Amino acid sequence: MASDVEPERSPAARALAEAALLRLLAALEGKDIDLVVLGGLVPEILTRGQAETVPRHLGTADVDIHISFGIDPSRDFSPLERALETSGATPDPKIDGWRWRVDVVGARVKIEFLCDRDDVAADQAIVLTGCRVLTAANLRGTGFVARDWVEEELSGTIDGEDVSVTVRYAGLEGYLMAKAHAVRHRGLDRDCYDLAFVLIYNRAGGPGQAAELLRTGQFAADVRNARVVWREIEARFAAVSAFGPQSYAEQALLVEPGADMADLRQDAVGAVAEFIAGLRLE
Repeated sequence: MASDVEPERSPAARALAEAALLRLLAALEGKDIDLVVLGGLVPEILTRGQAETVPRHLGTADVDIHISFGIDPSRDFSPLERALETSGATPDPKIDGWRWRVDVVGARVKIEFLCDRDDVAADQAIVLTGCRVLTAANLRGTGFVARDWVEEELSGTIDGEDVSVTVRYAGLEGYLMAKAHAVRHRGLDRDCYDLAFVLIYNRAGGPGQAAELLRTGQFAADVRNARVVWREIEARFAAVSAFGPQSYAEQALLVEPGADMADLRQDAVGAVAEFIAGLRLE
């Protein structure tokens, strides 16, 4: 019987979330379903390999997965539902099919399925063809990750056997587009923290380089069309006392208790300001 204990965001909780992801993808056994991981597992991927002075990301306690419908929304998703059941996951009785929970080392990890379809109202649960229970929450902005992702190998042990799977994680550009919409529409403290963290420490070089990639890459038109999103983000990080920098600093202190609160807030303000300037919205 699974525990009702849900871990808080932390590096240890991240390891549990990765274990849940490994178990699910191993159960899929290579079935051709387009899944891209976004959310709290991604920042560490996008900032990995930096200098030792880069702090650890706070982590996550859940797994967010984007389901791409592609050109065929009627495709059969029953292998995914079977893989969830095989991996020991069960649907959250409080949610309409898009959140599942799986017990990992005595803690209950959430696995959430998201999609982004213009032909369906936002925030609705979309029934997946071939599934009895599994749905995907239709969240605007998540679809960007289906256009930009990176593959990483994830390894671990399942029932005493060494297992390795290939995972698609959101790429830097897709992640920033999706996270920007999350900051605007959801605006949780963890959204602001994740956005600032990736802007500051991304492997492209920093906020200016990230902005250049977005401004000149495949999302150039989307960037221009999202001016209102960027301006709202700019406002939320406009001063050290604003919600964005405050959220970033409070979350960062959970990883680095000895860091200076004022410096952390200023880092967030400066990173977002440099990023927005680099988008050249005018």
